[in-house]
Parts: sequence; structure tokens; C-alpha cells
Amino acid sequence: MGCQMNRLDSELVISRLRAAGHEMTDDRKSADVVLFNTCSVRRHAEQKVYSRLGAEGQRKQHNRRLIVGVLGCMAQREGEQLLRNHPQVNIVCSPGQLARLAELIEHVAGTGGAVLALDPDRRARGGGAEEEADRDEFDALDLSRDPSQSPSVAQAFVRVARGCDKFCSYCIVPFVRGPEVSREPSRIVQEVLRLVEAGRTEVTLLGQTVNSYRWCDGGRTVGFAGLLEQVAAVGGLRRLRFVTSHPLDFGNDVLHAMRDLPNVCPYIHCPAQSGSDAVLRRMNRKYTRAQYDDLVDRARGTVPDVVLAGDFIVGFPGESEEDHAASADLIRRSGYKNSFIFKYSPRPGTAAARMRDDVPTEVKRWRNNDLLAVQAEVGLAHHRSYIGRTVEVLVEGPSPRAAKQPTPAPPGQTQMLGRTRGDHIVVFDGEPNLAGHYVDVRIADASALTLMGSINLDVS
Repeated sequence: MGCQMNRLDSELVISRLRAAGHEMTDDRKSADVVLFNTCSVRRHAEQKVYSRLGAEGQRKQHNRRLIVGVLGCMAQREGEQLLRNHPQVNIVCSPGQLARLAELIEHVAGTGGAVLALDPDRRARGGGAEEEADRDEFDALDLSRDPSQSPSVAQAFVRVARGCDKFCSYCIVPFVRGPEVSREPSRIVQEVLRLVEAGRTEVTLLGQTVNSYRWCDGGRTVGFAGLLEQVAAVGGLRRLRFVTSHPLDFGNDVLHAMRDLPNVCPYIHCPAQSGSDAVLRRMNRKYTRAQYDDLVDRARGTVPDVVLAGDFIVGFPGESEEDHAASADLIRRSGYKNSFIFKYSPRPGTAAARMRDDVPTEVKRWRNNDLLAVQAEVGLAHHRSYIGRTVEVLVEGPSPRAAKQPTPAPPGQTQMLGRTRGDHIVVFDGEPNLAGHYVDVRIADASALTLMGSINLDVS
């Protein structure tokens, strides 16, 4: 559950467990071990986990020998309480301890007990040798992946940094993912090279605030723009993406790298969270609306075909109608391809949790729907501007909605789904064996979220 970082963690865990002799199963009822990789960013994500844990508890009551593990951010936030309040749970394992998961499962299988593997509280962490040990453990998990086991035939995530030091007042990530730690550039390049050799042609670099990346080794410092240059030089890497960016750290050097490196995709996901300076201050975002507008202008001026996406929180403590209107204005001004819009919910342990949650639920719901409507209008205009153009699409596979398309595909074909360099979702009729290939698609129609077209038969 949760973000791209969790998707990558899950992939790495699967690779690690397979190497230890475990087998994956698609049949939940036959599984001996069920692991939930969790998210704590919103209350709803945690409630889903509690519901699933209840179902696993019922299976255990029917004399089913079953190991249940809770991994990830919720494990770090709840810690021992998960074991105390949910006796069906055998393993609680934080993001920084995932490399130990095989031995934790072996311990529980042998003893029938429960184990707790948490990262040290960030306030109790030392520097120097302890930070170096964290980095080595972190790299051990990432570099142990089996590239052939990636769930996509052409795409892969690569982590460049872990943790966050921004301390936005609403966000639990700095406490559950720990301090920001960047990986050594040569190890990142090594991992990308192995993925490309295994057939992956599109790589997405991941970090909680990916453009905050900074590696220091003696007198040498590599920032995010320098990392992009090193990774982009890997032969056979056709597309290079990155998420998620923080507005505060988006310098011109990164924009110049996007402009000058041909395989770096012109796509920026850069959450604004609010269009109001007053709300941004309470959120501790450390930039102003004017600075965000300047970033948008610099991006469009430097990378003319850049595609933007954003995030917004509605109903943050103290948010007025004027504040909400400023967010709607920012969506219109920025011309986002899409935005992820969420209703605010307090996260225990954050600074915002001590603020009065004074925006009524029904107002949050209305503002959420209002921003979604604004984004739909903006997104439709953005997508319709592609009608008549031919775009390069990396085909991911059959569309999940293929069976619901009003006009059946020609014999031997189905509705396929892929993405452009600007991260647009494109659907078209084609043969299933196109997955992993690049095709040219002429766009004939568009919705607020999707481009629709017909394929040019030249395939690469």
C-alpha cells in the first residue's frame, strides 16, 4: 500500500525472500506468510490495514498456521502497540529493517513467537559510523535485487535517497522513514546498469524529496543534477524519470539537465499542497506562492515541453475560503496534467496534530470535490492539446478497462495502455505482445486523464 517507495520496497522484499528459498503465491488462502507493506501518510491507509489484519486473525482462529507481518511506515509509527493490540501479528518490521525479513520469518517459524524490528528514533541516532552502517544496510537491500524479477518488462524504480529532513507540519514521513540519507552515485549507476542489461529501458529515480539528493565524499559533492548526468550516461537507458520533487530544492541546474540530456523525461511531479501563503506557512513548506509560481515559469521557460503534476491538501487547519480559492487559482495557472488531491487528516506525532482541526468534514469534502473539478477542467484542456499529434509511447500492457471499452478491438488485439515521455496515459488497440516496446500513437481524442489514439505500426 502507499507510494512508489513502498512499491519498490515490496519488489526488493520479494527478491530477497525468493533468494532465501521462499515462493510467492497468488492464492492468499494457501499462503503460510502474509505481509502488509503499509503507509501512514493518511488515516484511511492505516484503517485498510486494520481491516485486513482482522481477516487474517479470523483465519488463525480456525487453527491455520500462519505468520502475519506488518512492514513499512505504519510498523515504525505503531511499533510495539501493533503486537499488543493485534495478537495475530507476528512480525513488525520498519522500512530500514526490511533486509532482515527472511531471518525474522525463520525466527517466528521456529519459535511461534513474535518479533519487533524497528529503526532507532531519529532523535536517538548518532552520526558518523551509525549513519554509515544505515547506508550500508540500505544499499544491501537495493543491490540485492534480481533485475529479472521486476514486475515490469521495461520499467524499474531505483532509490537514490531515503528519509526526509523537511518536517512539513502535517507529514509523518521524517519520523517513520528517518533522516535523509543519499546513496553513493556509483552504486546507483551500478544498479541502473544491471537493470538495463536485464532489459529495462525506463528507470524512475525515487526519493521522498528526490531533488534534495546530495552525496559528499571528501571534497567532492554530487547534487541531483550531477546524479542525473551520471545515470543518463548509462548506455541503453532510453528514458530517465524522477519523483517526487520539493519546490524548495528545484534549482536551474536540474532544469538545465532536463533540457540538455535527451533521455531525461520532461515531467515534473512537484507538490504545492496549497496556493495560499498563510497555509504554506502553517504547513512549514518553507516557500511562498510567488516562489512556486517562479518555479513553474522557470520550468516552462527552460524545458518548453515540460509536463507538470501537483499535490494538494484541502481543509488544513485554519484554511479559509480565500485560501481554498488560491489553491484553485494555482491549479489553473500551473496547467497541471493531473493533481493528487487529499482531505487533511491529522497524523499523530506531527506538529499539525497539535493544531485545531477546525475545517468541518463536510467542508473538506466540498473543497476536495471542487479542486477535483477544477483539475478535471485543466487536465482536459491539457490533454486535448495533444489531439492530432503523434507521441512515443512505452507500452505497459493491456488496459485494465479493456473489457469495458464500447467498441471491441479488432481480432487478435485488445485495448493496450502505455505512457508518453511526459507521463500521459495513452490507450489504443494493439496486440498484447507489444508490452515493453515503444510505439508511435496518433492521438484522436482525450479525457481529463487519458489520451486515446491509433498505433503506427513501426515498433522499437
